[in-house]
Amino acid sequence: MNLSDRIKLARKKAGLTQSQLAESVGIAQTAISQLESGKTLRSSYLVQIARACGVNSTWLASGEGEMLSPEDVATYFSSELEEILRGEHEDDAALNSALRDRIEELRSASRYAPSNSLLTEEIPYLIELDDPRDPSKTVVEISVKVHLDLNTEILSKQGVLPEHVVAAAISGNSMTPVLQDGGTVVAHLRETQVVDGRMYVIDHGGQIRVKALYRLPGGGVRMKSYNTYEHPDETYSVREMEDANIRIMGRVFWGASFY
Repeated sequence: MNLSDRIKLARKKAGLTQSQLAESVGIAQTAISQLESGKTLRSSYLVQIARACGVNSTWLASGEGEMLSPEDVATYFSSELEEILRGEHEDDAALNSALRDRIEELRSASRYAPSNSLLTEEIPYLIELDDPRDPSKTVVEISVKVHLDLNTEILSKQGVLPEHVVAAAISGNSMTPVLQDGGTVVAHLRETQVVDGRMYVIDHGGQIRVKALYRLPGGGVRMKSYNTYEHPDETYSVREMEDANIRIMGRVFWGASFY
């Protein structure tokens, strides 16, 4: 992929026309046209173009690295989903359709961002075990046997240490179409402060759950599933969280699913 292809891909990822991109950067539309056609092979405005399109400037200029860093993907992903969830939709089918379309757009951009690193870290999975005090219940523990091999580049760009990270398997359809049954997420254990709309791994009385969380007055939380048709929102006050043994374990910053 040459410079002209990368600029065109970045512009389309940002949803901009050549004129809109040129106006954002402060150059003529013909300059963008010549770059995309290959008539111009260099530009002193590549950093500004990258910023306007929301992509990695190093990738845009040289093709090295990733089009979108993992943290950029996570931020873009969360903000786009939150915008959709806040919008008005005729019904749940329309909401799910909008979510699927946005996910496919992000996936199309992400497939041009392969990692350069082949090094991995073993990230332990959270698992549910029988409670030794009450066999009818379960407790959430960090496994010493089951792990996920996660690319070290993802961790370094998030600025997290492997010992502060856990993986969790997705069970059920509550987070479809974003996360499928059998998928995996990775969470940062030191980020438990709720940021509205972000996904978190939760220990709910011995059950592992993944939900988008929103703060409530008084310290409670609202748990949102993306499959709202089958899984309506749940709200908990601080007292109710204590009674139900609800513990926010960490913020999700990476995920993978099979479709």
